[in-house]
Amino acid sequence: MDDHDSVRAKVAQIFTEAFGERAALFKGGVPARAANDKLGVALAGELGPLVADEVAFHLVDWETDAAFLVAFMMFPERFTSAELQAAVDMFLVHVPAHVQTAARLAGYEVPNTFGESGAGVEHEAP
Repeated sequence: MDDHDSVRAKVAQIFTEAFGERAALFKGGVPARAANDKLGVALAGELGPLVADEVAFHLVDWETDAAFLVAFMMFPERFTSAELQAAVDMFLVHVPAHVQTAARLAGYEVPNTFGESGAGVEHEAP
């Protein structure tokens, strides 16, 4: 088992311990589609049904990445440095484009508020 598989298994274990059967909702498939549909319906009044469905997809598709962040915040001691590096790699490859696309579809401008270095630039909340 490599570090990517190890961190996935550890997140699944933490969520199973915390949420029992509901932890399976983080594996995609029908439960993820149900969440996508519910979110799309909630956003449809403001964005229209087609854009709302796309925004919902971009927010729901990275549920396992979100689960990692929650599991890590609750139990940082359970992750090795190698697992954390693997999880951060997976997160940074998958999540930013989804969040940026969802924001743009919803009509938000997504400027680079942190500058080239990513540090030291103050920003205001919307």
